Amino acid sequence: MRPQLVYQFLDKSPKKVAARRAIAVLSHAFTKAVEWGHAERHPFLGQMRLAGSPPRDRYVEDWEIIECLSLQRHRTGGSSGVPIVQAYIRIKLLTGISKGDLLRLRPSTDFKDDGIHVQRRKVKKSSGKRTVYLWTPELREEIDRALQLRPKKVDWLFCTRNGGSYFNETRDDCSGWDSVWQRFMKRVLTETKVKDSFTDHDLRAKCASDAETLEQARALLSHADSRTTKRIYRRRPESVLPLKARFS
Repeated sequence: MRPQLVYQFLDKSPKKVAARRAIAVLSHAFTKAVEWGHAERHPFLGQMRLAGSPPRDRYVEDWEIIECLSLQRHRTGGSSGVPIVQAYIRIKLLTGISKGDLLRLRPSTDFKDDGIHVQRRKVKKSSGKRTVYLWTPELREEIDRALQLRPKKVDWLFCTRNGGSYFNETRDDCSGWDSVWQRFMKRVLTETKVKDSFTDHDLRAKCASDAETLEQARALLSHADSRTTKRIYRRRPESVLPLKARFS
């Protein structure tokens, strides 16, 4: 393994973001191999400079959210995925809680008298940061709506048809929920005026962008550093007044 091979892999990969993630996994594997005594050295540690991808700038407009929330469940019955995703969107826009953490919420342990207690999964083993999303009438209403929509009355805010969690702890992913989201977005693009799809991260960014201040946005997203919030999640165009005319 040589640095040149890694550069060639990145150059020939059509999906650059996925390629960079694969390189990061490979780099970590070599780091652990050295730690465990299976390799003498990391073959490309500190020898590569990979340009990062520019932050995504998709800002979901209010009218697009209204269109998504106006989508109706199929009259023939079918899946209840549409109202469930709509409830998820409403809660996401109120709190900004990440997908993994939102899908792992348990009412019995995470819903307390003062609000929703969330420990970010990404920092559980490091800083252990916790955030309390204080109850408001709007948040309580949306949580109650989501609880009523569950196909099974189990201890998950969002659950599968069988009453299980959408978050797979073994695989560390939410592939089941991602499939639900993709079906919902397909209907949005074909049955509403929305023409550009958006992701779960785009909703999280909308929550941060619509916050009154950068500090409120940082707190909602549970970021340790507001620079991350500003660079990646504050996407709303900045409005500015022109200077007054001084010359005629």
